[in-house]
Amino acid sequence: MATTAASIEPASTVRDICGLALRERDNLDAEMASMVRGIEKKYGFMPNFVRLFATDNQRLRAFMVPYMELMRADSGLSPLDHELIALVSAHTNGCAYCCAHHGAALRGVCGDPVFAEYIGRNYKLAELSRRDRAMLDFAVMVLQEPEAIGDAERDVLRAEGFDDEAIWTIASTAAFYAGANRLAAAVGLKITPEYLTMHR
Repeated sequence: MATTAASIEPASTVRDICGLALRERDNLDAEMASMVRGIEKKYGFMPNFVRLFATDNQRLRAFMVPYMELMRADSGLSPLDHELIALVSAHTNGCAYCCAHHGAALRGVCGDPVFAEYIGRNYKLAELSRRDRAMLDFAVMVLQEPEAIGDAERDVLRAEGFDDEAIWTIASTAAFYAGANRLAAAVGLKITPEYLTMHR
């Protein structure tokens, strides 16, 4: 069952939030429409990235299904771990939109705006546990030189308490956001302004 674009989107077009005039197909099924409404309710506004993907049901589902895989309860990572990787990925890939989004999300999870600023600018200067530093170092290798990763690099994570399921999730999370960062930059996605003042 489709829902109307007016029920979940403002009157403006996606051309107002990015550099593409994507066709808004108004074809979200009940599950995807409910998910979009839930996101809007959670934030109190519609994030530009979600609005962009909600132009088409298949497009939105293609983004949300792998995201939900990353967030599964048995992933081996906490919500804080997830946001640490997401923000370091955004910074590493130079994605202004994702830096704003995940900067706000990390501030909300950790409750420490200064810590979140360090993560978003240079995580090596942040006060991190050995575990978290190893996790982020590995994530950056996934982003920058995955061909250099071998047993020794995975063993560093194992020594810090990560099992193989968690190592899979670290790699999957970094890879997922690498794609999202590059896509957001390529289409000129504008920062959702509300992110900049959240959890300050």
